[in-house]
Amino acid sequence: MNVVEVKNLSKSFQNVKVLNDINFQIQEGRFLALLGKNGSGKSTILNILIGNEKLDQGEVFLFGKDIKKDPYEIKNLIGYVSEKIQFSYPMVVGKFLENYGKFFDSFDLDFVEKAAHDLGISLNKQFDGYSRGQKMQIVLLAALAHKPKLLLIDEITSVLDASSRKYFISLLKDFTLKGGTVLITTNIVNEVQYFCDEVIFIENSSIKFQTALKDIPNNFIKIRVHDADHPILNEQGVVWVGINSDGTQSYIAPEDSFKIFPDIVRDLRAVTLEDLYIYHSQQGQK
Repeated sequence: MNVVEVKNLSKSFQNVKVLNDINFQIQEGRFLALLGKNGSGKSTILNILIGNEKLDQGEVFLFGKDIKKDPYEIKNLIGYVSEKIQFSYPMVVGKFLENYGKFFDSFDLDFVEKAAHDLGISLNKQFDGYSRGQKMQIVLLAALAHKPKLLLIDEITSVLDASSRKYFISLLKDFTLKGGTVLITTNIVNEVQYFCDEVIFIENSSIKFQTALKDIPNNFIKIRVHDADHPILNEQGVVWVGINSDGTQSYIAPEDSFKIFPDIVRDLRAVTLEDLYIYHSQQGQK
């Protein structure tokens, strides 16, 4: 089942197109990262999915329902976490969450209290009394506690410390194993390398690729080049990704490059998501 289906989505702000003919699908139980530079349109996609922004053109279906026709029914199935979320209520967070949970049939306050204890966060303060990272942890716990079917997370992992990131990644993986679906936006590629099922890369308002992480090595190779004048470097689709300790240069190239240049040396290291991110970023600048 496709939890998310986006068809020919376009969106402009003040005559500036920020999304251009976007198409993608996300199946139930998948953990998908939406990658791209700041300003590439990642947050706008999430805001359209949650109903905070209207699309100009195209169609968006969540759980098979058109978001234009069933916005309220759909919203009850979605959790949304953003760095911009604020709770400005004159009560401690523990009491606020107790009241907040009454809006949901299956809100698990015990889960929040246990997780907050594990993270060393007291719930006996008002929201403004927490650090930036603690605020995001509380918001994410609250989103998980109402047991959504789809969880949208917008650029928050950079404000979490390494220990907290590891803890929440574990919670999110467990969430997907139980049938939940996660869509997270980030421009920090190494955060998603080892736990996402799929990635979408967006550049210049358009999607450049959507791929399962396991398929990345099948489509691209990493090569080592000693000769700066090697003719492969003039080929379309060959992009520099780093310098090695032995002085050689590493490049990403399409898999069929070996057919054209059988003399090139293959780098034994696998092509990583970060390599692919650099590859498509530089392709967009050519």
